[in-house]
Amino acid sequence: MSTNGNADELRQISEVQDRLIGLYSHRAPDEIVSAVEDAYRHFAETQVRDFVPLLVERRANKALGGTDVMADPSQVPPHVGE
Repeated sequence: MSTNGNADELRQISEVQDRLIGLYSHRAPDEIVSAVEDAYRHFAETQVRDFVPLLVERRANKALGGTDVMADPSQVPPHVGE
């Protein structure tokens, strides 16, 4: 993922990927990664970066067939991405 993000933002985007991979365990991880990367690229030129990870998660979740509401962490299996 090579866009304008700083290290903390990229860490948060990685966490979004991990959450969505856990939530959509019936889908290929590459499909999830692609949805997150597409969503992240959508916000590449956004000047205010504070909410980009949240917006990316919502957009990718919706693209994967969910809603534009954040994934419920209680629905994600424990230790995903650790």
